[in-house]
Amino acid sequence: MATKFVETRTIRTIGAPRSTRTRLITIVVLVVLLGFAVALPYLGTTSYAMSLVTTIFIAAILASSVNFLVGDGGMASLGHAGIAAASGYGAAWATRQGMDAWGQVTIALSITIVVSLVYGVLSMRTSGIYFLMVTLAVGMVIFGLAYRLSFVTGGENGITGIQRPPFLAEYWMFYWFILGIFVLTTLLLWVIARSPFGASLRGLRDSESRMRSLGYSVASYKLGAFMISGTIAGLAGLLSVWHTHFISPSAAGVHRSVLLIVMVILGGVGTTFGPLVGAAVVVLVENVLSNAVERWPTILGLIFILVILFARAGIVGSTQKLIRRIRRRRSGAPPGDTDLHQETAIPDGELTARKELP
Repeated sequence: MATKFVETRTIRTIGAPRSTRTRLITIVVLVVLLGFAVALPYLGTTSYAMSLVTTIFIAAILASSVNFLVGDGGMASLGHAGIAAASGYGAAWATRQGMDAWGQVTIALSITIVVSLVYGVLSMRTSGIYFLMVTLAVGMVIFGLAYRLSFVTGGENGITGIQRPPFLAEYWMFYWFILGIFVLTTLLLWVIARSPFGASLRGLRDSESRMRSLGYSVASYKLGAFMISGTIAGLAGLLSVWHTHFISPSAAGVHRSVLLIVMVILGGVGTTFGPLVGAAVVVLVENVLSNAVERWPTILGLIFILVILFARAGIVGSTQKLIRRIRRRRSGAPPGDTDLHQETAIPDGELTARKELP
């Protein structure tokens, strides 16, 4: 039997120092941005601007829950506004009953868990357009209940006078609290996405049949992902009513869920800070540009179309791709070369031989 030796030469990769340097630069930039965000109240920022930034962070928390579900699980939901609204109505009802902040948190998160469980149980055996339609249907049910159960929800008038905890009464204290919650939820979702659970979710996203054949319980993983996503959405709903002191059925409307999908796509599906960038674009257009332009949804639609046409990975995702492309050109690597991003260095001239049998 003939034996054939194939000689291959491995080149020394220079990706390790560059990768480490890139990570250090990224960490420094994040620390600087976080420091700027913390110092924002001391920079002469008006209360209106602080309120607007707080709104952006709350919207980013809610959008990150959708981003986790879409990016890692491949499940696009059109009902997350309903989960957030259910949590907000729970806090509002607790306020009407004279409960303190802890009572509001308990009621809001309890309702969030129940509603998320209902969403998950009804949708865990579906995928694609069917998953989308199930979440849309449940969201519309919550929207309808918000209108019909007027003795609880206040009907069209909604509920006002929702008070946040006394230690968060000042707008700048509440801003810092929201900033901290945003950092914690972003870090939590980042850790979950890089855990074995997150890797399994991405496997389900890519091929449910293959994961099922390997013995994974597809329905259980989908339910777990929805519970995580729904809990964060409920937290955002609670923070929202603390911020506005008001909630109405419009908070559960389908258009709010659609705007969440728009935020995720604008920022970049599956990116860590895509929800924040997308939320900033939508909130600024809706609250700032609308003061000058009556048809602000048209402007938002044009921005969305431009991003889809020229930055399909979203603003953050496309920026990351551009940076990687520039880095490859500077290093002289071919477009498809991935060796430059390895974290191990192999000495020059090292030869490896592989023995192959015909």
